[in-house]
Amino acid sequence: MNESVEHDTDGPLEVLARSIAAQTDALGHLRFKFEVQQMMLTGAGGTWVNETTSELEQAIEAVQDTDELFRASLAEAASSLGVSPESTLREVAAAAPEPWSYIFRQGREELKTAVERVGLLCGENRKLLARGYLATSAALAMLGIDSATSYDASGTPVISARSANILNTKA
Repeated sequence: MNESVEHDTDGPLEVLARSIAAQTDALGHLRFKFEVQQMMLTGAGGTWVNETTSELEQAIEAVQDTDELFRASLAEAASSLGVSPESTLREVAAAAPEPWSYIFRQGREELKTAVERVGLLCGENRKLLARGYLATSAALAMLGIDSATSYDASGTPVISARSANILNTKA
C-alpha cells in the first residue's frame, strides 16, 4: 500500500484496535465476576448469590456495550480497507497492512480465548446453581413442603395446594 492509503486507514484501524482491547478487558472482568460467583457458590453456601448475580448482570451489560462499539469500529475499519463492512475480524486482519494485521490476529485470538473461558465458567456455575436448587428442593420435600417447581404464564411460581406447615400453630 502507498503511504497516503495507509495514513487514511490508520484512524479507523486504531479505533478498531482500541475497541478490541476494550472488549477483551470487559470479557476479562466478566470472567472475574463468574469466578467470584463460583467461589461464593462453593464456599459461602450461596449466601451472596443475589449480589454476585447483580454484579454479573452489570459485567454482561459492559460486554454488550463494548460489543456494540467493536462491531461499529470493525465495520468502519473494513470499509476503510475497501472490504465489506460485514467482514469478520479475521477478514479485516487479512486485508490490513502490518503491523495492524498482526495486532488484529492477536486480538482475535485473545477474544476467542476470553469467550471460551467465560463460556466454561458460565456452564460450571449453572451446574452449581442447579445442584443447589435440587438440594434445596429435596430438603424442603423431606420437611413435607412442596417447592415451587413450575411457573404460570406471568412467571409467578405455582405452589401446590397441599403445602405443609413447618410449625405447629396450635402449640
